[in-house]
Amino acid sequence: MSMRPVSARWFEMLTTRDHLTTALETLARTGSIELETQSGTDTRFNMPDLQQRMEEYNSLTRRYHAYWPEIKLDPSSAPGSPVRMVDRALVRLRAWAHEAAPVVLDIETRLAEQSELKLTEEMLKEQDDTILDYKLLASAGPVMSQRVFVLPSNTVVKTLPASLLIMRTHTSRHIFLLAVGPDKELNILATDLSVLKGRELNTPKWLEGGHDEALAQIHDHLAELETGLARLNKNLSSLIEKHKLAKALADMRRMDWLMTHVKTLPVSENFAWVTGWTNDLDGEQIRASLANEDIHFILHYPDAPQDSHAPMVMNNPWWAQPFELFAGLLGTPSRDEADPSRVLALIVPLLFGYMFGDVGQGLVILLAGIVLQRRWPIAKLLIAYGIAAMIFGFIFGSVFGSENLISPLWLHPIDQPLPVLMVPLAGGIIVLLLGLLLNMAECWWQGEITRWLQIEAAILVLYVSLIASYFSSNSLYISMLALAWYFIGSVMQSPQHPLKTLAASAGNLLENIFQLFINTISFVRVGAFALAHAGLSLAFYTMAATTNSIIISLLILLIGNIIIIFLEGLVVTIQTTRLILFEFFIRFMHGTGRMFRPLAAPTEPSQIRRTS
Repeated sequence: MSMRPVSARWFEMLTTRDHLTTALETLARTGSIELETQSGTDTRFNMPDLQQRMEEYNSLTRRYHAYWPEIKLDPSSAPGSPVRMVDRALVRLRAWAHEAAPVVLDIETRLAEQSELKLTEEMLKEQDDTILDYKLLASAGPVMSQRVFVLPSNTVVKTLPASLLIMRTHTSRHIFLLAVGPDKELNILATDLSVLKGRELNTPKWLEGGHDEALAQIHDHLAELETGLARLNKNLSSLIEKHKLAKALADMRRMDWLMTHVKTLPVSENFAWVTGWTNDLDGEQIRASLANEDIHFILHYPDAPQDSHAPMVMNNPWWAQPFELFAGLLGTPSRDEADPSRVLALIVPLLFGYMFGDVGQGLVILLAGIVLQRRWPIAKLLIAYGIAAMIFGFIFGSVFGSENLISPLWLHPIDQPLPVLMVPLAGGIIVLLLGLLLNMAECWWQGEITRWLQIEAAILVLYVSLIASYFSSNSLYISMLALAWYFIGSVMQSPQHPLKTLAASAGNLLENIFQLFINTISFVRVGAFALAHAGLSLAFYTMAATTNSIIISLLILLIGNIIIIFLEGLVVTIQTTRLILFEFFIRFMHGTGRMFRPLAAPTEPSQIRRTS
């Protein structure tokens, strides 16, 4: 099992110019390639050449996207060069737009009328006791006019002009104001109401009779509008099929993706040259994907160009991949650095679980991770955190903060705080030693093992011997030998000025040993947070016990557990991350590598067509 990252593999692919778009899309869907142009080919296909054509497509999109079908990015049945594909798709889009424009205009007119009628219907339904003759209102003028204004239901209308006759109607969604009076006063009212997000409602002029008759007329007209809209949408669907709009939109969407992610490519009159990096180290995945799409291609894997900087591939098993996040916070490990993800898969859950040991609360975190992992891959960490919290919950005998439901496999933190503090201290020593050993491995890979043996190995021995001296004074003899070892090794590294080297080495040694012991003591916080978790749970149980009401007691416990899970869970996560970054990674992590950034595959946005 190697903890060393591997370099991505350089690939070069020759394909026909007509298959270029489909080939790039197929490669992107594997999630295994990163494009990087490295070629001496002089002729280049510049994506900005398509800009004017894409602007026409974007203009059509802004106007008609609500009436287009859902885009399915199936491979084009008629492949061609990008320019040819765009031109072919634009011909279909223009033809569809020419025939669909009057249909769309008719739909929008009917939808606007339908919206106004529904608002009028909403107002009339609330006015069931009115004796108004709506025909008289519609024919008002020229001296006196009538208008209807509609405002949001939460609008506060403080004052209204006394010169107008106004009838208010309140519904659950709107406030309607039916105003009658001179045009000048009505215009002033319209201006004032616009500040309150009010607008004039276009009530139909054909309403006649009383309340019930008007409602019946509106109902009949709405039914006619629904029938007309269904007919128009059917016509629109026929035009979509006639002009093969779905395929044209898929091709345009593919070109939009191509222009966003691929700026230039080396091409000749008939061929295109695609180069870059892949994390498909044996090459089988991308080869099979291209072959499945019947793409004409030649694929090979030569040595990478000398001036290139290969991205790193972590190559971890599935259970360690979520923990790559921590190394990414400081950068990407290079070829000669250790990838700590597999080690972190053990250390990080142990730290979190020790500080947040509870069976019930851990179960909640576990379930949250299972539910959220598809939407947010980072939530996979919650699964590991939840399992670790449950394990330490059994060790500490805690279930939703209660220490009375199960017996602890070890102890209750509140009852015996000293061992709870000492165990993380011992664990911290192990973590720091592991970091020092990973530094040794990196020195071996980088050809600097001699320097490590002469200097840094002595620091490691000195650190261990000083800790062991707490248990046996004989370890101090080893410490003295380690000191001699360190100074001799330092002089061997810089023999030109021995006295100057000894002085500088003494200062460096003091700093390193002091830093190691400070880092070691930092792990005591793991035990402190375990005690804080137990103490906070005890506080909520004590509060719940002070009331005689079972309902209030259960409510306090529920709120307490929610606070602990969210608030303390966040704090413990931060502390775990801090210990990893500033106590563990500082011993060996440099992050000088480059992250592998795969070419993003095109997405398939759903275009919802307006129907009514």
